[in-house]
Amino acid sequence: MTADQWRHGRYVLTCYLDDLMDTPAASRHEQLVIADQVLRQAAELTTAHHGAWTGIGKWLPRRLLEADPELGKALLDGYQNVAEQADAAPLAAAVKRLDLIGGPLREGYSNSWQA
Repeated sequence: MTADQWRHGRYVLTCYLDDLMDTPAASRHEQLVIADQVLRQAAELTTAHHGAWTGIGKWLPRRLLEADPELGKALLDGYQNVAEQADAAPLAAAVKRLDLIGGPLREGYSNSWQA
C-alpha cells in the first residue's frame, strides 16, 4: 500500500470505529452493518501490514488468522461479540491494538485524490 492508501485506510477505520462506539446497542441493524465495515477495514490493514493476501467471504477470517493469529482472533471474536451480545467494546479494543499501522487518524487528514 502507498502512504496515501495507509492514511486513507486508517482514517476510514477510525470513522467506522467512532460510528460503532456511538451507535446504541438497541440499533442492531446499524450496529451490525458498521461492525462489518470495521472488521473488513481492520482485516485489510492487518493483512497488508503483514504482506499477506486478504480475502472476502470465508477467506477473510482465514487470511486474517494466517496473517496475525493473535490480533485476527481478537478482531473476529470482537465481531462475534457484537453479533451475539450487542457489545462493541471487545471489537473496539481489538482495533485499538492496530497501533502497528499507526493508530487512529482524524485531524489533519485530507482525501485530496477525491477532490
